Amino acid sequence: MGYFTNKTVYITGAASGIGLETAKQLIQQGANLVLFDVQPFDEVLSTLQAINKNNASIISYELDVTDADTTTQKIAEAASKQSPDIVMHFVGITGPWTFDEMSQAQFERVININLFGTRNVLAAVRPFLSRGDQVMVTASMSSFTGSYGYSSYSASKFAIWGMMQSISFEWKPHGIDITVFAPPPIDTPLTQAEVGVMAQAGVGMKKLAGELKIEHAVKSMLKGVEKRQFLVVPGVMANLIRLQLRFFPVSWVNWIGNKTVAFSLRK
Repeated sequence: MGYFTNKTVYITGAASGIGLETAKQLIQQGANLVLFDVQPFDEVLSTLQAINKNNASIISYELDVTDADTTTQKIAEAASKQSPDIVMHFVGITGPWTFDEMSQAQFERVININLFGTRNVLAAVRPFLSRGDQVMVTASMSSFTGSYGYSSYSASKFAIWGMMQSISFEWKPHGIDITVFAPPPIDTPLTQAEVGVMAQAGVGMKKLAGELKIEHAVKSMLKGVEKRQFLVVPGVMANLIRLQLRFFPVSWVNWIGNKTVAFSLRK
């Protein structure tokens, strides 16, 4: 019997990337899964059932989190069958364009999916959360520091960090714990899609935080949820940057960033 055994875990963005890896690790620990994604689940369900040695339940719903009304309806439908013990929200996209190259539509899409999508899920699930339940939301190291080519992405993730701190103060008295997962770059389809799109200077800045294997990142996140930590930052380099941001003046942080950009642009 582990921490997640027999718990009902809602996972958004569960059809790929970090959400799928989380579902894989949780099903092996005997958690009952309720999965949401805009992508089809056929292959995912086959994969999860193949490793479902504990005969845990797996239910899936097609969901576009940018549609607030549909999100409310789908989560209410799921909760009428199995209310959540833990909610894990992974839906998000990157925006690997410099501000000068980015259209308004591109900027708005990143904000709508990352920020408003998060808000929609939290608002929809709140009526079904009670004392002892938990919510995990995916932020990023970009919640704390900007990066070349990430103005839209950083804007969305800075906002999520502030929103989750505020919600934590509001929900903690009700016994609902918040965890914010703020990883450095992880090898996922999202980061792979940036190859050839993001400017070399942006790639250079991202390398400062290192890149984690998805399996290790998810293990760190799950351990943080089990301990009911508010903030989980996996990876040695990411934690060093986090400490630097806390204890060094912003002029020092910007100096390092500017030197990294200048070096990348000379290549």
